[in-house]
Order: sequence, then C-alpha cells, then structure tokens
Amino acid sequence: MSDTSVPAQELTLDIEAPAAGGTSIARHDGQVVFVSGALPGEKVRVRTEEGPPARFLRATVTEVVEASAHRVPDRRLNYVSSGSADDTAVGSGTQATPDSAGFGGMEFAHVDLAHSRRLKAEVLTDQLSRIGHIDLDAEVLPAPAETDGTDWRTRVQLAVDDEGRAGMLAPRSHEVIPVTAPPLAAGALHDLDIAALHAPGVRRLEFAWAGDHGALIVRGRPTPQVLDEIDSWLPTSFSLLAEAAGPEKNRGRGRGGRPRGRGRAHAPAPALRVLRGDSILTEKVDGRDFTVGADGFWQVHREAAGLLSSRVVDALPADVDAITDLYCGVGLLGISAARATGAPLFGVEGVEAAIAHARDNAPDLEAQFLALSVDRARLPDSEVIILDPPRAGAGRKATSAIIESSARTLVYVSCDPATLARDLAALTGGGFAIESLTGFDLFPLTSHLETVTVLRR
Repeated sequence: MSDTSVPAQELTLDIEAPAAGGTSIARHDGQVVFVSGALPGEKVRVRTEEGPPARFLRATVTEVVEASAHRVPDRRLNYVSSGSADDTAVGSGTQATPDSAGFGGMEFAHVDLAHSRRLKAEVLTDQLSRIGHIDLDAEVLPAPAETDGTDWRTRVQLAVDDEGRAGMLAPRSHEVIPVTAPPLAAGALHDLDIAALHAPGVRRLEFAWAGDHGALIVRGRPTPQVLDEIDSWLPTSFSLLAEAAGPEKNRGRGRGGRPRGRGRAHAPAPALRVLRGDSILTEKVDGRDFTVGADGFWQVHREAAGLLSSRVVDALPADVDAITDLYCGVGLLGISAARATGAPLFGVEGVEAAIAHARDNAPDLEAQFLALSVDRARLPDSEVIILDPPRAGAGRKATSAIIESSARTLVYVSCDPATLARDLAALTGGGFAIESLTGFDLFPLTSHLETVTVLRR
C-alpha cells in the first residue's frame, strides 16, 4: 500500500438514495459513499474499498442493521452451490450481507422486483435532469409477460477460471464465482447444468438461444479433448463454435456482445470455427424471421425485440417518405418500420457481418444497408430516423448529423440513461422536442434498463 492510499474502513451508514450502476448513496464525514448491496432507507454496516484518494468512496454491505421493507432474500444464492455461498450468521436485529453469493450482474438480486423498477426510474429521472437538464418524471414499465424477473436472458456470458469452472465474475474483480446454472436465463439456457462442465483452457463461454435452437461460442485455447468434452456435455439443440487459434486478446464488450466504442466494430472479431451445427440463429418477431450471427448483437430479453419494434412502429407519423436506421444491427427496428409503412429504408451499421444479415432479412423491401461507422455516414433525406446505439450513445458527430438532416421524427432506443441524457440535451438544443420518453425493465434484477424516446420537430 502506498503512502497516499486510503485504507479500507468499517462504517455504519444511513442509505439515502439510489445511484447509477445499482449502487446507493450514503455520506460519511461529508464524503459521498457509493454502496453496493444496500437500499434507500436502510442502516447498514459496510467495508470501503482501499485505493487512492478520491472525491467519493466505494463500499460493500457486510451487515444490514435496519432493513428496508423492499428487501428480499438474495436470489443469487439460487445459482451457486451451498459451498460457494457465504453463510454469514444473522445476528439479533441484523441481516446477513446481500452480497453473500458473491457475483456481479444482478445488482438488484436482493430487491423486490417492482421496487427495483421504481429505483431505476429515480436514477433515470435524476440523470436526465443532472446531465441533460431535462425536467421529466420518467417511469420504468415491466417487460411483457414478466413473472419474477429471473427467466428472461436469451444471451449469457460466463467466465471460466483456471480450474475450468464456469461462473460469473465477482463485482469489480476478475475472480470467477462458479455457478450451477446461467443466472436469469430463459428457455433451454435455464436448464444447462453448468456445474457438470469442466473446461480448462477456456476463457469465456457465450450462450445464445433463439426459438428452439441455441449456440455456444467457446473462447480461449482449450485442447481438442476439452472441446470434445464440451461437445458431449452440450445438448444437441445447440450449435457449437470455437474461437480460431490466434493471439489472446481481452476484448471488452458492451451490451450483448457489442464492442463498447461508438462505431462498434472497427477491429475485426476473431474468426470462429463451426464444430457442430451452424453459425447463425433465426429469431422470429411478429411472425417474421430475422437471421443473426451466433456472435452477433440481438436484444437480450426474450420479449425485447417484439416490444421495441412495436414501440418504434407506434411512433411513426401517418405518412413516411423514407426511413434511416442508424446502428441498425441486423435490421430489426428499421425493417419493422419499413414493413409497417412501405417506405424505403437506409440502414447504417459498423459490423459488416450484421449488414450481411440485414440484407438477408429485408428481401421484400426497398432497402439499402451500408457497413460503415455512423460517425462517417452521410445521412440521406428521410422523414424518420431510428437509432439504437451501444452504451456509449450517439455522441456529438452523430447528433449533429441528425440535427442537420431533414428528419422530423426521431425514435431513440437507448440502454444507458447517462449517454441518452447527454444526447437528448444536444438534440433538444438543436430543435427537436421530446414527445415521450418511457423506460422498460428489459434487464430485470440488474441495474440496466432500456428506454424509447420519441422526438419531433
């Protein structure tokens, strides 16, 4: 520890409000503390993180002294073996730490589902106000056919430790917490016996499920024998693909496999070998088939594609001369809008493989798709622009191009309230007015949400 490092501390705190990332806000000696595993209104004991001096502290709950009425048993314990959980004793007047299961990706595992949506709405409202200077009382609606928030993921990524055990990463760590099943998974993903899998040499497992078929992508450098073992373990309803041999790279990814950068695909993805089955999946939305690569971007929630495409269609004006779809992926939103209106479609996407699928997905339309960074594309004249960027948002160049375009209707689908607020500030400053903004809980029990904003001018 350096002389300037702040040591870890044991504190007792009163939790004040929700914060971005699924944390909550408390204060200690005038300093803000972002606390994981707490709820507003609770009194908790925490341990702060050791680190360099900063304007704020980060801390994790070790004990709940006074619990919120909205606290529930930690759902993460359903995905780990009893030996993996920290069976902290519950003392008189206290509750065990909500982080006893250890892994990240379920920030609201200890929160009543309906209340978690209210917390997300508070964070969304705050970020719109604080970052975008937009005064709007946002709401976050449940996903269609929602049950208990645990059966929605159609895409799951698991890390693999040095011993070959698959699991989830601990928060803000590279430590792998082994799991018995993929957390929050839907369909056949839910039934996978992850604890029975032994995969030394594998770095990451990427699962996807579509309708009645799935795919598993194995990343890393397993031996042929390990790949044979994975093949034997994997149900026959799954295709199996493996990363081609090459230099190991730590490829940071955003939502659902999208690279985190705004352009999304300036570095080529590692080649994949098909060991069994096919390299594509077929998704069905509103009775129509959409092909997508096993490693391509698709909405993660089982109901998200249908919900978002219908919301986009509902926002379209009565007469549409042309539609531009930015960050179009395999074409879901733009193709749905073009089919509903009969208008010609222009789509832009940085991932060439996605553009190839978009062309295959629109054989009945007057459509042109361009594999190019949105920042570099010249936007054609069109009445409507649809955009669904990664978490980095659209940014200055894209919002400037939209403002300078002929579009009068803009439908912005976002998965990040902070970058949405930033972009909306630019767009409203450039002459667009927000007609509606609705949040959807398409990532239940996590800190994430999806929003659909309709703007007109």
